[in-house]
Amino acid sequence: MQPTSGQGSSTEEGELIGHLDPMAWAIFIIWIGTAMLVAMPWGWFLVGLGILIMAAQLARSQMNIKIEGFWVAWGAVFLIGGLWTVLNFASWPLTPIILILLGVVLLGKAIISIRR
Repeated sequence: MQPTSGQGSSTEEGELIGHLDPMAWAIFIIWIGTAMLVAMPWGWFLVGLGILIMAAQLARSQMNIKIEGFWVAWGAVFLIGGLWTVLNFASWPLTPIILILLGVVLLGKAIISIRR
């Protein structure tokens, strides 16, 4: 029974996470096995990985569970990196730039949280 406010108790949220996370890991392992079985190109593997990560965060959102920004960022990195390769922009140095920007953002968040 869902509360009318849309916000579940912490026990309900923990139970949902307890089911969602193992399902997400299972789908991730299935994706790796499928990619290996069909010798999937690296770019398409990354696109699929990014979609899986973003779908897991969307599922969290639909279940009124807090979205994890860290995984949204990594999902975006994998998705953009995979599309970059699939669309043959590989000669442009996207990966180092994204990793540097991601590191700067994470460092900034850590510094801000220390100051509070």
